Formats: sequence, structure tokens, C-alpha cells
Amino acid sequence: MHPLLEIEATKVVYIGVSGRCWHLAGPGAGAEGVTMGEGPTGHLFAPVSILVSEGARQDGASFLRDVRSKKEIDFIAHVGGDGIPLVIRSPRHWLAINDAWMRDWSTRVPGTLAWFTRHQGWRFQQVRLDAAPTPTTGIDPLPNLHEAYQMSIVALDPLEKHFDEWQVWKNASGLGEGVVRARNAADQPGWARYTMNGPGRFWIGDLGGGEEPRIVQTPPILAGETLRIDTHPRRRTARVYSDANPSGRNVWGALAGRRWFTSVPAWSSVEIPVRVTDGGTTASTVRIDLAPRSSRPY
Repeated sequence: MHPLLEIEATKVVYIGVSGRCWHLAGPGAGAEGVTMGEGPTGHLFAPVSILVSEGARQDGASFLRDVRSKKEIDFIAHVGGDGIPLVIRSPRHWLAINDAWMRDWSTRVPGTLAWFTRHQGWRFQQVRLDAAPTPTTGIDPLPNLHEAYQMSIVALDPLEKHFDEWQVWKNASGLGEGVVRARNAADQPGWARYTMNGPGRFWIGDLGGGEEPRIVQTPPILAGETLRIDTHPRRRTARVYSDANPSGRNVWGALAGRRWFTSVPAWSSVEIPVRVTDGGTTASTVRIDLAPRSSRPY
């Protein structure tokens, strides 16, 4: 077993705008010379409010929707100090670490704050500076080779991202029909992305279940072509790619208004019926990808 999976402590890392990884808390904390102090705030839940309607002749109110605001996080960052695995050899060494830490933050370009627990895996959030870091220990950090900064950062998208969940159905039997399973291990609804390798015309359920699940028909594609569809209402796309056209061509209009209306519910696993017709072979496949999103890091 990987040593990380044997430890119960929560691991926190920051991947800066340069791509450098800073181990801030948990296993390996301070390996690069920076640690997260006790008592961060704002990191746990995405701020949420609900919208309701109230009628003159209505008792109470009716729920309309919930709205999540940006997530504002504050924490202390210790650059240097006692108890870290990295030995800081000189004031020059400390200044190099301090400079690298500051360079990895920007108000314009986000970095990634990532949390890991043994039981729930990794969750990621794009963050950027919300205010200038404030030193808290005095004028000159060099005698002690240590400074503590008050860091104020913001996640404009308040939801945490997980690694994608995916599954592939292959028409190996030649029967032309089967199922793919969509797993959404998060507290927010998830929208599927489909990748189909030709040849054939594909038929994909609008999230399965029921006696007569709704089926969406796609445009036919040839052998060697790949059709990619994103069902998210804010970024619906359908493009066909091939070796001859690696940038793809838009085929959304060929769907003729057909689309997917149902998301994968939170904390659920759904079997989605799929089939292939119009020249489908044993090489025809359907892959489903779903990116779970949570309102908290663990």
C-alpha cells in the first residue's frame, strides 16, 4: 500500500502558477520550506444562499434555486521556521524560498489548492490572491529565517473538482446494445461527456431508468472518426474529430434540437442504455466521462 494511504491526516498542497507543488499540511508538509498554519477559515463549505418566492396568499415561501458565491479563504503561511523537513542554510536560501512562494501567486492567473484524505481522495480548487499577503512577525525575518504571512485567497468557482469518473462500452459482442455506468460521488449534480468511436449512429439514454427511458440519437460517423458531446447546459457541444481533421467539425446542428436534459444526481450511480446502428461494428465504442464536483474539500 502506498504510504499516503496509511496515514489518516489530511494533506494539503498548492500547485502554483509556475507548476511547482508546495506541500503545506499533512504528510510531507514543509518539504519546500512553506507550511500552512493552524486555523484556516473559509475553506470548508462553498457560501450558499437560496432564492425563494413568496405570494400574498401563500403560507411561507416556495423554493426556486440555490446560488453559490465565491469562496474566500484565509490562512497563515509560514515560510521557514522550526519543525519543517527542509533545512534552510542561510538568509540567502530563505530569501530564495520566500521569492519562489510569492512568485507562485497571482491575482490574474489561478493556481490549484488540493486536499487529500485517505477515505475520499483528491479534490481540487482554482484559487488566486484576493489581497496582498501581510507579514505578521516584524520588520526583518532574516535573523530567525522565518516569516508568517496572512494569505487571503479566493476561488471564483466555489466548487471542488474530483478526478473524472469514466467507463467504456464496446460493441464486442456485435449485438449493438449495452449500458454504461455513470458514477457521481459528489454532492452536486453532474453532466456527462460522451466520446464515441465510429463507425455507426449512436443512441444514448437521457439518464436511463424507468420503463421507457428517453433516447437521444446522434449523427452517424465513419470508421476512424470520433464524436465528442458535452451535455452540460452551459457548454453544449458536439464535434467530430479524425486524423484528416484533428481540430474537429461542429455537428451540433445535425442533432436537430435533440439534447440531454437530465443530470446525474448527487451521490448516485446510474446505468445508461446505449446502442449503435447504421453500420456499427465491433470496433464501435461509447465512453462516458463525468467530473464530480463538491461544495467541500472532504
